[in-house]
Amino acid sequence: MLNKIQIFTLLIAVTFFSTVSAENYRVSATKDTVTLGLYTLDKQPVVKVHSGDSVSLETWNSCLHEMVFNKTTPTEVSKFYTKYDIQNRRGMHSLTGPVYIEEAEPGDVLEIRILDIKLNDFGYNFLSPTAGILSEFTQPRIMYFKYNKEKNATEFTKGLCLHLKPFPGVIAVAPPQDWPDGWPVNLTTHMGQPVPGQFNSVPPGPFGGNLDEPSLQVGSILYLPVFQKGALVWTGDSHAMQSNGEIDVTALETSYEGITLQFIVRKDLKAEGVFDKSKRNGNSLFTWPIVENSKEWIVMGLNEDLLEAMQLASRNAIEFLVRTQGFSPQESYQFLSMVGDFDIPEAVNVIKNVAVHIPKESFKNLGKMKTLSSEGKFPLESPKIDENSSCEPQEGKIIQ
Repeated sequence: MLNKIQIFTLLIAVTFFSTVSAENYRVSATKDTVTLGLYTLDKQPVVKVHSGDSVSLETWNSCLHEMVFNKTTPTEVSKFYTKYDIQNRRGMHSLTGPVYIEEAEPGDVLEIRILDIKLNDFGYNFLSPTAGILSEFTQPRIMYFKYNKEKNATEFTKGLCLHLKPFPGVIAVAPPQDWPDGWPVNLTTHMGQPVPGQFNSVPPGPFGGNLDEPSLQVGSILYLPVFQKGALVWTGDSHAMQSNGEIDVTALETSYEGITLQFIVRKDLKAEGVFDKSKRNGNSLFTWPIVENSKEWIVMGLNEDLLEAMQLASRNAIEFLVRTQGFSPQESYQFLSMVGDFDIPEAVNVIKNVAVHIPKESFKNLGKMKTLSSEGKFPLESPKIDENSSCEPQEGKIIQ
């Protein structure tokens, strides 16, 4: 069965790449290409591409790029949130997009390769008294950080050097029109889709979105189900680094000169849950987001309740092992209890994300599927980080 899938995958890839020569595109962040905190189905695409093409997307920092190094205050952020009804009506994310992929149809799977990220020169962490997981920190404050882009590092405090690991907090396809009511996530209609055809960017979902998955760095692939014709891909919430948890509600927030994404439409992989509601609770492999890099697969579960998110992640991971490695469900459950590494990428986006890390090394002698990628072998490499690089004195300030 797997051999047939791999052969069909190769045929699909050959078909796309032989009929369409891959092109590279560039999209600048402007008032016309950036939307504040909403995925809107009626927004005109910023670019139309074919399967196999790559797009470099410039991104703004949150709040429509109004965060100014060492100047913007928590009071100004609060006024912006009030003006635009942030959280309740929309997210704070500045979203570049959508990118329309010509061949993408509902029920397909979109393979999104992260080829490159070029950081801008500063970032910040905003401690929120109301949106983080703790309530005892009642004074909001912003820490600003200037980067040494040559060394890919920044100083947290004197003598404490942080090595940057940039990744997009948000990569999304356009959500399904029955989001969130038709999905087992316990999210209110208003929080997910405040207006028909407009979707709040705060909660993540089967469409990806605000996953805040720190492993989604250069050299990784995100697999998402396609819900709307053309897929309609957005990105934003750009990060320079983040812990699992993102407990004070922000990472090291930043913007990108460009994030380069390659889009490959997978006709051989079907997201059954797009059309079939009975396939949305851990029994359809590509109905929920999956991340892959050279060392592991990362399978996710999403729910407003943390335990239910972990249960969905477990069921999705069991389905993954059954489909790709030929395990029985019972073997998969026991394997995950012994080897699967469960973590919480974010606990602050209304819907919590639980991710299961499954090491590829465990399966090297099985002769089973070694990658989900269309090429039959994993095509990307992760950049090396110089953990010994030093930091220059920090120019950033703390503003309360």
